[in-house]
Amino acid sequence: MITARPGRDQRGLGFVELLLTLVVVVLCGYFLMQYVGSTTKTVETFKRDRPLAGAKLVADQGTILGIGSTLRVYQAEHGQWPADKAAVLALLPSPPRFQCQGNDFEYDPGSGALRLLIADPTRCE
Repeated sequence: MITARPGRDQRGLGFVELLLTLVVVVLCGYFLMQYVGSTTKTVETFKRDRPLAGAKLVADQGTILGIGSTLRVYQAEHGQWPADKAAVLALLPSPPRFQCQGNDFEYDPGSGALRLLIADPTRCE
C-alpha cells in the first residue's frame, strides 16, 4: 500500500492559485460593471435625445408632398385643380396611409393647397 507523504503529492489550491482566481474574478466584475454603466448611459442618452421622435410626423409630411406632386401633375394636364378632396383621393392609386394614427389632410380646391391635419401630436412620437 502506497501512502502519500505529508507535504508532497497533495492536491488542492494553494494561496497563490486562490489569489490569482480572486484577481481574475474581481477584474471580470469590474469590466462587467463598466459595460453595464456605459450601456445605461447610452439608453439614457437615447431617451433624452430621442433621435427618432419626429420620424412618423416627417413620414406623414412626405405623404402630403407625394399627394401634392400628384395634384400638380393633374393641374398641368387639366388646367385646373381637382374639385374636392374626394376627387383628390380618386387620383391616388391607394388611400394615403399616415403613420400617426388619426392624421388626415385638408385640401383647398381654389389654390390646390394641402395641409396636414394632426389629430394628436403625442401619437407622433
